[in-house]
Amino acid sequence: MNYACASGADCDSIQPNGSCFEPNTLFAHASYAFNSYWQRTKVAGGTCSFGGTAMLVTVDPSYDGCHFLYS
Repeated sequence: MNYACASGADCDSIQPNGSCFEPNTLFAHASYAFNSYWQRTKVAGGTCSFGGTAMLVTVDPSYDGCHFLYS
């Protein structure tokens, strides 16, 4: 997750008071960060594996006020 946030992901939403901070879990925050990284870097050849900890999904994981980017 640190790599994703430091390498192009927009992780502001998973910071305290951010729209995707809750639930405050590693799983939820990593999911948001990995998605943001993938959406921003896939055109340039970015990958989404993160050592086997991430996967592509076909269902929008957005919830309540937390909106995941997709294209």
